[in-house]
Formats: sequence, C-alpha cells, structure tokens
Amino acid sequence: MKKKLILLLLISTVVFISCSREEPIVAPVVVVPTIIKMNEIYSRGVALDPDWIEIYNAGTTSTDISGYKIYDSGGQSGVKPKLEIPAGTIVQPKGYFVMVTDIPTTTNPAGFGLSSAGEEVWLENRTGTVIDNVTFLLMSETQSYSRIPDGGTWALTSTITKGATNK
Repeated sequence: MKKKLILLLLISTVVFISCSREEPIVAPVVVVPTIIKMNEIYSRGVALDPDWIEIYNAGTTSTDISGYKIYDSGGQSGVKPKLEIPAGTIVQPKGYFVMVTDIPTTTNPAGFGLSSAGEEVWLENRTGTVIDNVTFLLMSETQSYSRIPDGGTWALTSTITKGATNK
C-alpha cells in the first residue's frame, strides 16, 4: 500500500510539472502625464451621433496632436490598429478636440469603437509614449464619463458637454 502511494505521488508530481508552462510577461503600461488629456468619453453613440473621445489641452500654448493615437485593449494587445489623430490637428490652450471613434474600417483600418459596457482606453503621443489612460464605466444615452473640472477627476455625469467645459 505504501509503495502504491509513493508511486502515485511520483506520477502526479511528474504530471503537474509537465503541465506547467511559462506565462508571457506583460510589462505594465507606464503613463507619463502631460497637458494633453482625455477629458470626456461618450460610448452610447448611434449612426447620426457616433461614439467619441474629447481631448483637452490643459496648457497655456497651442499644441499639435497630429499623430497621437487612441486605442482600447485591441490596440494595446496589437490585435487591431490604433486610431490616429489626423495631421494638422491643433488644440488651443484650454481647448478641445473631439475624435469620433466609430469609424468604418473602409475609412480607417483601426475599426475602433467604444464598448457601451465600459472599457479601458489609452492615449499616446506621436513617439508612442502613453500620456493618459482611463477605464470608463457603463453609461446611458444621456451620460458621459468626464473629468470634473476639465482635466480633473473622472466621474459619470448626466450632462454631455462634447467640445465644451465639463459640468
């Protein structure tokens, strides 16, 4: 009986060791904050008013955000392309730029859209440095996820202020 128990223990140890595998190491994303921030998110869009992310310039000078990219977990993992902000996009001091995210893949290969159930999104500058990220929550058609005040703390709000000061 003792020999059978020892043999069973040895076999199970070999089985468990052979089943182990190395998990890939995923480096955490380091966010390097700047004056350019995501400021408001709306994920309950429809065909005539699609999903969007508002970008805010908290600085005192105009900033060229051409080539900055917005993406969700698909872009983070490399499964989908990232949505690039068009060339020539300048955000004035304390100003806003609204990036529509529901764009057909025939127009933009990112095929990017926001989940109405909420998800994490990232903003990176043209050198690929992540400068902002947020996990937004489930929202209704009459809500947005906004920083209050502009550039401040994220909150689910009942006032949608696309391209204007958050309330």
